[in-house]
Amino acid sequence: MTRCISCEVGRAMGCHTYCCKLLVRLQPDEAAALFPDAPDRRWVDKAPDGWCVHLDRATHACDIWSRRPRVCREYFCNDDFLLQIALRHGPVRLVDLVRLAQTAYIPKETYRLVPEPPPDDQAR
Repeated sequence: MTRCISCEVGRAMGCHTYCCKLLVRLQPDEAAALFPDAPDRRWVDKAPDGWCVHLDRATHACDIWSRRPRVCREYFCNDDFLLQIALRHGPVRLVDLVRLAQTAYIPKETYRLVPEPPPDDQAR
C-alpha cells in the first residue's frame, strides 16, 4: 500500500523539517547533476546550526525540491525511528536524537504519523 505524506502539512503539525537535519549522502551519478561546480561532492552541505543549506528558512521549503537528491525523494518519515524520538522530545540536534534513541523503546503500533490525524473528538 502506498502512503502519501504532505511535507508542508507534516511540518506544520510538528516535524519541523526534521529530514532537513539528516545527513544526505549523494549517489555518484547525482553529484555532477545537482552540483556542477563540485562534481566530486559526496554530501549535501549543512549550515553551522545543522540545517540543510537548501532549506529556505522563511518558507520552510526546499530550494532544490524539483531536483533534490534521491535519498530525499525516497525518504519516508513515518518509518524513521529518529523522527518518533523527535516528535516526543521536540526537534533537537541530531546527535541528541541518536543518544535518546539508544535507550528509547517505541513500539511500531504507537508510532505517530506525519501528518498526524486529528483526535477522534476533533474529527467530527
